[in-house]
This record gives sequence, structure tokens and C-alpha cells, in this order.
Amino acid sequence: MTRFFALGAVGLAASTAFAGLTVQAGSASAMEAGLGYVGVCRGADARTGTTVVVDFQQLDGNGGSPAPTIVRCSPNPSGTPRTGLAAMQGAGVQPTGVPRYGLAFVCRIDGRPSATETLPITGNPGYKEACLNTPPAAASWSYWWGDGTTGSWSYGTSGASNRYAIAGGFEGWSFALNATATSNPVPRVSPLNPALGSSQPTVALTSDDSDGVLELGQSTTLRWSSSNTTRRTAAATPKQGAGPWSGMKPVAGSQSVKPTKKGSFTYTLTGRKGAVSVTSSVTLTVR
Repeated sequence: MTRFFALGAVGLAASTAFAGLTVQAGSASAMEAGLGYVGVCRGADARTGTTVVVDFQQLDGNGGSPAPTIVRCSPNPSGTPRTGLAAMQGAGVQPTGVPRYGLAFVCRIDGRPSATETLPITGNPGYKEACLNTPPAAASWSYWWGDGTTGSWSYGTSGASNRYAIAGGFEGWSFALNATATSNPVPRVSPLNPALGSSQPTVALTSDDSDGVLELGQSTTLRWSSSNTTRRTAAATPKQGAGPWSGMKPVAGSQSVKPTKKGSFTYTLTGRKGAVSVTSSVTLTVR
């Protein structure tokens, strides 16, 4: 399973609904003041912002304070590309990392699971999350995303630190207790944005490299998919040293890239339909 925001995982998709959930903005003490607002992005934000969903699953009522599912809009009026993790923080939702890896490993979201609540994981029924080391696979946050057009979640393959949020789309986190890569529970809120409609163009670009870091001489595979696009254009920034990633691309596919220089490279795929364009990007660091 995806144990932290930068891990890879097997892709999954599921259509979900509210199913009687209680949804909240999060407590005032947990939310960062002045960031985001309650509910799915609306108005102008419906096309430029990202809706963040945090489903605490078994953590709600598990010895800590109540934890109704959070749904908040993370506005982005400038349209500047940003990671899923940045979108989460822009919604006012606060992640906590671990000392060694920072926010590359997220052990708590808005304070849950707390250091005092018991997580009855298989083989260790008294486990408590101290956030000193990476969380165990049996008690951790899974990461999901949705493009806003289908009402379906996709399991994050490159993690929220290494993939870019989709304008008008959804970023989701769901706590998984004693689950596996094939049984992680999806967030129980449908990632559907009525403002986009089924004809909205979408693109999604991911990397097989789970942590976004390559050693010089290594390669990775970029994979992409798209819908409702008439053309798709690849570009790398900076271009020199990034390896072969440019020109027109088919609707979906994969391509190996091997950077030839050290540094940070951003690989972008832009899909167009008429005057509308959408972009998805992946950043790799070459050491």
C-alpha cells in the first residue's frame, strides 16, 4: 500500500458517494486560519482550485476526538502548478511528517492518529503512532486523486509530493488499518466536479520512480493518460539534460527517460481541446 505521499502503488479506481457520512471543515484548532474553505471548490475556484478530501475511516471514534470526513477547497486563482501536498496545505489541512524524511512520510493529518490512541494492527494490537519513524503499512494514510470529471478515485502511484494537482480535480487521503494495496479504502466522497462536465479535457502524468529521486545514469518510465484532448504536447524544464521528453504524444502511453545531468527536471504533458488546455507534471531530482 502507499504508506506515505511519495510511495508508488498499484493503480486502483472506485466510484464513491457520501454514504451517510458526516462531513466537516475540521476543528478550528486543526485548520490553518485563512486557508481554503469548506466544501467542494465553487465559483471561479471550480476550474482552477483543487478539492481536498480527508477520510479518517477507523480513526473516527477510535479513542480520540471525533474525526468526521474533511472536504475543503484549496483555491489556486493564478493557476500556478503545485503538488498535491501543496494543495492539501493550501486547503488548511495540516500534515505531520517524521524527523528523518519530513513530509515525504506523512504520519498524521490534522493530528490523527494521535500519539495516545491505540491502533489495533495485526500482530501488535497496542500500537501507538509516535511519528518518530515511518508508519507501519498496517496503519497509515493512503493517497488518492480524481480529475473531477468521472466521480472515480485513482490510487496515487507517485505520491502527492511528486505529482501535480489537477485544476478542478480532487486530492484524497484515506486512513488504512490492516489493509493491503488491493484493499485500501477509498475516500467516501465522490470526486465529481459538476463545473467540469464529462467533456472537459484531462491529462495525468506519473513516474515509475516512487520517491522522485534518481542517481545519475538511472532511468525511469513516465506514463500518461488523457481524455477529451485533441492534442498532447510534452516538454521538459530545463530541456538540456532531461532526456527525451518533447513533442506530440498519443492519447495514452509510456516512455523511458534517462537524464544526462544532475539537477531537478520537470516533465510536463499539456492536453488541449479548442481553447482549453490542462497540464500534468512530474519532477525528478537527479543526484
